[in-house]
Amino acid sequence: MTRAVRAALVLTASTGLLAGCAHYTLVEPRPRTVADLYTVDPQIRWSASTNGKVEMWTVDGSGLESVQFLNGLADGEVLIQAAAAANSPKRMTFRKTMTPSELAELLADTLTSAGAQHVAVTSLGPHQFGSASGFRCELAFTSKGGLAKQGLAAGAIVNDRLYLVLYTGAKLHYYEAHRADVEKIIQSIHMK
Repeated sequence: MTRAVRAALVLTASTGLLAGCAHYTLVEPRPRTVADLYTVDPQIRWSASTNGKVEMWTVDGSGLESVQFLNGLADGEVLIQAAAAANSPKRMTFRKTMTPSELAELLADTLTSAGAQHVAVTSLGPHQFGSASGFRCELAFTSKGGLAKQGLAAGAIVNDRLYLVLYTGAKLHYYEAHRADVEKIIQSIHMK
């Protein structure tokens, strides 16, 4: 996994940096395969950009809101390169035995290491990810630039790999503007 791939998930979520260098394609409102593992039904048009294991969708621009699909993070991998530094805590590394609370902590720590501030997990619980038992959490944080954001994540460990859907958006307007669309995406997950 390249450094850019590792950084894509959190940099887009906290700062929107991927937007300037990414090539976008149109996601039509019809079922779409994600990571050859499951399908989702987006129901509205999105713009999509893919970088390795991370596929990012946005309507208004990734700095305002985005849905990111992390597709198959393997045991021992980190979400961003900074987490692999010798002085970073070991918990920054994904382990296939992680509990939902440890996965939520991994996500919060990763956002923080990417520059997000005041990251807080506001809710956490079990959640179906298609036919797999998974977890869901909600987050609140401030971007590096000072923009208040909210997020929700749903994921599961399938075949010892982490699959995660992360939605983040500016607290003022954008998060709520597409939250119902993202909830439908998560509910539509169907394992192949």
